[in-house]
Amino acid sequence: MSDILSIGAPTVDIFIKSDSFVLDKPFIRLPYSSKQEISQSLITSGGGGTNSAVSFSRLGLKASLLSLLAQDNLSPYILSDLDQNKVDFKLSPQIKSETTDFSIIVVASDGGRTVLVNRGNSRLEASQIPWKSLTNYKYFYITSLEGNLDLLEQLVGFGLENNIKIALNPGSRELAQRQILSNFLKYVDFLLLNQQEAETLVNLKSTDFNFWTTIKTLPARVVAVTNGRQGAHIFSADQTFFSPILNTQPVDETGAGDAFGSAFVAGLFYQKNLATCLDWAIHNSASVVSHLGAKTGLLSLEQIENKN
Repeated sequence: MSDILSIGAPTVDIFIKSDSFVLDKPFIRLPYSSKQEISQSLITSGGGGTNSAVSFSRLGLKASLLSLLAQDNLSPYILSDLDQNKVDFKLSPQIKSETTDFSIIVVASDGGRTVLVNRGNSRLEASQIPWKSLTNYKYFYITSLEGNLDLLEQLVGFGLENNIKIALNPGSRELAQRQILSNFLKYVDFLLLNQQEAETLVNLKSTDFNFWTTIKTLPARVVAVTNGRQGAHIFSADQTFFSPILNTQPVDETGAGDAFGSAFVAGLFYQKNLATCLDWAIHNSASVVSHLGAKTGLLSLEQIENKN
C-alpha cells in the first residue's frame, strides 16, 4: 500500500543571493548595467508537487509524484532530486516535446525574495494519468494544476470513489476560478492557503470584519491559513488554533508553505491531533526558511519528533 501522492507542476528553481542586492522595501535593487558577484546560489527542483513529495519522503512516508515532466536540459535537476530523496516518479509522464518551467529567485538579505517565472508546458491532463495505478494511495496532496479545474474535479471524484483523502494547496490559476473551486471544498480533508490566497478565495480583505468568520465557514474538514512571519491559523468544525512562527533568522522564505502543508498532512497521516500537526508544520517551515532553497532544510521524521 502506497502512502501519499503529490500532484502538481514541477519547476527548476535557480536561487541567487548577493551582497550587492539592496533591500529597499518594497523593492530589491541592484546597480544598472553592472556585473555583480553572487554570494550564494543553488539550482534545484521546485514547485509544490516536488517540494511536498520530498518532504513526505523525509518524514518517513512512501511518497510518489504525479507531474508532467519534460525531457529537456533542465529536467535532470528534477529527476536527480526525486531519486536522491527516494520519491517514486514512475507515474509521471515524460514528454519529449515539452519544456520545464523554471524560476529565478532573487533572495534579499532578510530572506524575502522576488521570483521571476518562465512557464513551460507543464499542465497535466487527465488523459495522461494512469488512473488504475492510483487506487492504492491513502492521500492525494494536490498543488498547482496550472488552472486545470476539470482535472481537479476528476481527482477529487476519484478520491471519493476509492476512499483516498484529499489535501489541497491550490495555485493562483485555480484561485482565479474561485467560484468553481469552492464547489470542491466540501470534499477536501485539508485545505492550505496563505493569507493572500484566502483573501482571493473568499473575496474579502483580511482587514474586513467578517473575514475570519467567513474562513471558518469554508467546508473543508481542516483549513490552514498561513501569514508568513505573522504565524498560522487552523480551523476545523470544533477546534481553532493559532501558532506564531519560531524565532529563527530567515535565509530564504521560498518553500515555507510547502514545508508547512506537507508536515501538517504527515501529522494527520500518523494520526496526530491538530495541535501536534500544527507544531510539526511550524517547525518544518522554520527549518526550511533557515536554509537556501525549498528542500535543503526539510526535517526528517526523527528530527521533527525530537525537535525539543
